[in-house]
Amino acid sequence: MKRKVLLRIIGIGIFHMVLYLYVVPFVIYPKFGKNGFEFTIAVAIIISIAVLGTIFLEKKIKGDKNE
Repeated sequence: MKRKVLLRIIGIGIFHMVLYLYVVPFVIYPKFGKNGFEFTIAVAIIISIAVLGTIFLEKKIKGDKNE
């Protein structure tokens, strides 16, 4: 279980790095400006919360007794 959690957190980190270091400055911001930037940040935060939320949801569904 801990390995899955660690992989999800690393995945979110990679997602944010790609998003903030490439997609936002070179794709979103030049085309859509500040509004596009703010929308992208909001979507990234929602996706991160959803992915982290699945960790707790998975525990309740499977009844994980390790923790």
